[in-house]
Amino acid sequence: MKLVVVGGVAAGASTAARARRLDESAEIVVFERGHHVSFANCGLPYHVGEVISERSRLLLQTPESLRESLNIDVRIATEVVAIDRKKKTVTVREVDSGKEYTETYDKLALCMGAEAVRPPLPGIDHPAVEVLRRIGDMDRIKHRLDTAVAAQKNGKRGTVTAVVVGAGYIGLEMAENLHHRGVRVEVVELSDQILPPVDHEIATPVEQHLRMRGIGLHLSTAAAAFQPLSDKDGDERVSVELNSGTVLKADLVILAAGVKPAVELVKAAGLELGDRGGIKVDLHMQTSDPDIYAAGDAVETPHPVLPGAYLAPLAGPANRQARVAAENICGRETEYKSTQGTSIVKVFDMVAGGTGATKRQLDAAGVEHRVVHVHPSGHAGYYPGTAMMHIKVLFSPTDGTIYGAQACGFDGVDKRLDLFAMAIRAGMTVFDLEEQELAYAPPFGSAKDPVNMAGFVASNTIRGDFTLWYPEEWPLAEGARLVDVRTPEEYGIHHLPGAENVPLATFREAVKGWEDKDQPIRLYCAVGFRSYLAHRILVQNGFTDVATLSGGSTTFGHVHDNPADQYTAQPPMENYAEKVSVASAVAAATGQVQDLDCTGLACPGPIMRLANAMKEANAGDEIRVTVSDPGFALDGPAWASKNGHTLVALEPKGPGFVGTFRKGGVEPVRTGATSSGANKTSMVVFSGDLDKVLAAFIIANGAVAMGDEVSMFFTFWGLNALRKTDPPKREKKMMDKMFGAMMPRGAEKLTLSQMHMAGAGTAMIKNVMKQNDVPSLPELIKSAQDGGARLLGCTMTMDLLGMSQSDLLDGVELAGVATFLGEANESGTTLFI
Repeated sequence: MKLVVVGGVAAGASTAARARRLDESAEIVVFERGHHVSFANCGLPYHVGEVISERSRLLLQTPESLRESLNIDVRIATEVVAIDRKKKTVTVREVDSGKEYTETYDKLALCMGAEAVRPPLPGIDHPAVEVLRRIGDMDRIKHRLDTAVAAQKNGKRGTVTAVVVGAGYIGLEMAENLHHRGVRVEVVELSDQILPPVDHEIATPVEQHLRMRGIGLHLSTAAAAFQPLSDKDGDERVSVELNSGTVLKADLVILAAGVKPAVELVKAAGLELGDRGGIKVDLHMQTSDPDIYAAGDAVETPHPVLPGAYLAPLAGPANRQARVAAENICGRETEYKSTQGTSIVKVFDMVAGGTGATKRQLDAAGVEHRVVHVHPSGHAGYYPGTAMMHIKVLFSPTDGTIYGAQACGFDGVDKRLDLFAMAIRAGMTVFDLEEQELAYAPPFGSAKDPVNMAGFVASNTIRGDFTLWYPEEWPLAEGARLVDVRTPEEYGIHHLPGAENVPLATFREAVKGWEDKDQPIRLYCAVGFRSYLAHRILVQNGFTDVATLSGGSTTFGHVHDNPADQYTAQPPMENYAEKVSVASAVAAATGQVQDLDCTGLACPGPIMRLANAMKEANAGDEIRVTVSDPGFALDGPAWASKNGHTLVALEPKGPGFVGTFRKGGVEPVRTGATSSGANKTSMVVFSGDLDKVLAAFIIANGAVAMGDEVSMFFTFWGLNALRKTDPPKREKKMMDKMFGAMMPRGAEKLTLSQMHMAGAGTAMIKNVMKQNDVPSLPELIKSAQDGGARLLGCTMTMDLLGMSQSDLLDGVELAGVATFLGEANESGTTLFI
């Protein structure tokens, strides 16, 4: 038998190697169009980042080593350009010389893999725009990077910048490794989330982690064009124009927007393709031609949960498919059952991945399912080095069959994903997860492993022990009673609007006075455990409509995240630390610093220990706390503000942070419901006249300086003060264009209400302000924003005048009349300008 293999990397090399082990007499020829064979393509980003320092470590085999060990004829830099199925020959072309010849075969294995997507965008052929698929790609990228970094270190240029287009696994690995080299990295992703193989609430913590490490994220955004950008040194740089109107300047662009199956050769040969554009194969990896087999990224294979066949460009499945193809080529009856898409990625200190079907896929396929979220630690919380893990499990609501699982966290994520993958492969249920006996010692797990915990929660929902409600159901239906069972301290930091605080410690006594047992009651806590206990108390006391929030406020925050915020505050979560002025609470530092180790503690543990330590400290003393809870980025500063302390520093470290807090000198001034509102000022800015808007912002800055909270509600012509001078282009209706042309575009274009004098008067007052060191209106606006003033744009006015949020200055919030009335109700002073 003569076997010809097209492609010499993962699937191709494995097919040839397995075939040799089964048939010593076979003639085996491998054609690889690249200059390297059987290399570790998954390791390419790590050599760019110099995590893998030796390039040779990526070259697993060479043509010489394969001939010596397996007697395989490997011909690199040789591309198969045509298949003649009747004659059973392939036409090949030597890449370097252009010479062509034909080769006969008895059996043919197609393992061409996939090609990087290169959309037909203007300027995409610029030499600074690269993809990373092969050793040659890696060498070019690293050479460009090495040159730029060396120039930066020698003081010949500024910071090296890179743009990564695509936030899948390869894109994020490249972002991390470029950052390791000291490069400033911006990631552009068309979707509204990173990591397409997982659902939104699992991707969100990774997004937060990326931002905390200094990676810029541009979600729901696409690259539109690339333009040459030559600097004074003649370096070939490029500007990346995004469809949002943003322009990013870069020394290097990595296209990681996905891959497509390499099937042009297959199409030309008339072989059958599948519904998703890949090669159609049966369970023996046989194509529509009985003498031609296929394996790897270009083939479609069944899914263990979803109907139909799917593409799965992953190294593990490619190698297993190759093994099955080789065995059938050599006469063994072997089947490849399915690909469930198990995948994982490391992003700085964090790990994320999934297996089986996602919620998006199950919804699209119409598969009924149920979801649970759990947030256990990677190992025993009292043993150092762990942090909260986020797990999502999808399963059948009737028999509990596991459909999919996803996880992100810092320690032990990989082994939990592997266990879920094995469970799906074996057709196990969530009831089986309860019973799994897994290795336990404090450094490795918990007596109730996270896999067990997911099984407990999922099984309880099927048994009817409790009912879940989900973040996607927010806001709740009218008439539902929302109950937060966390501690008063947690509730005071942030909680869902409208929630009443009934701490679990007092819950049993409190519910004795609840008379309406048919009223819908929706419970929540931090991760779901305390609200589950409250749920059990209620149903056993006769309450009929009770549900608890899946995954608690932790999952809620991941679903309702704010990607623009570096440390992600949840917009629907009301932060009552914002109702506290701490200007009078700042104390001079004493130089006394106490270290507090709160690693391994989940919320509210770090806050409780920090609060106790602060009670024992003197005014001006500092406490440096180390935490492994990522949520501390929100909770710590909010707690400090609420209690009159100063946040001195907050730096990311591993899964969590190191924060330094200084004890306040006096009690904070509270301006919430218990206050008269004297420390809050609100304004309606109706006018678009320069002098009136100037007056508004002078008053606003004065109020901020005195420690007041300030909110400014801009409506009708007042909104013109908040317009950008050069907003991004967008489609507009004719009436919107007319309004846009008639109205002043931004603070610089406003005119005086009196003595404008065709522009002369306005110019004169601006000049007088400058001579007397009075800040300009744009400077006053920025100063007010920096001081914490809320600038609210009236959504009704925006609709009437054809404005979009992209027309307004960054940081302007969109609001309605109800928002302003709420602000005014809490204010000691309300002005109409």
